[in-house]
Amino acid sequence: MSELSERIGMAAGNAFKSGFNCGEAILQAFRTEGGLKISDETLHMTTAFGGGMGHARAVCGALVGSIMVISYFVGRTSPQEKPLAEVYPYSREYHDLFVKEFGSSECKDLMPYEFNTREHLLNCLKLVNRMAKFLAEYLEAKGFLK
Repeated sequence: MSELSERIGMAAGNAFKSGFNCGEAILQAFRTEGGLKISDETLHMTTAFGGGMGHARAVCGALVGSIMVISYFVGRTSPQEKPLAEVYPYSREYHDLFVKEFGSSECKDLMPYEFNTREHLLNCLKLVNRMAKFLAEYLEAKGFLK
């Protein structure tokens, strides 16, 4: 683990503790510690993903936030810029690594507690910290984050 990945993990945990949800905390950590120019509008777009899509316990909001960060590096602004075949392998690879590391991509599996309980908050605090570090390490290995 690098010093940068440690700082990003701590920043994500602190963002979660301050009231950001899991997806927001990931973006906020990369915005503050990773040096990414993520706008307030982009952060707004992350809000509804928390709790596995608005407490539906579907796809983990931190995973969605992570894929958004990956897209920051490999995404496109027009179809002519690059084919999707150059983008999708990163999100697929990261998804598969995430599932291998955390056991699932679903909030219902990662967070078995009632929302807004002490157990939920402690569980997600630890997960968000680990997930942000995991993402930073992935991005470092790919040469996107230095």
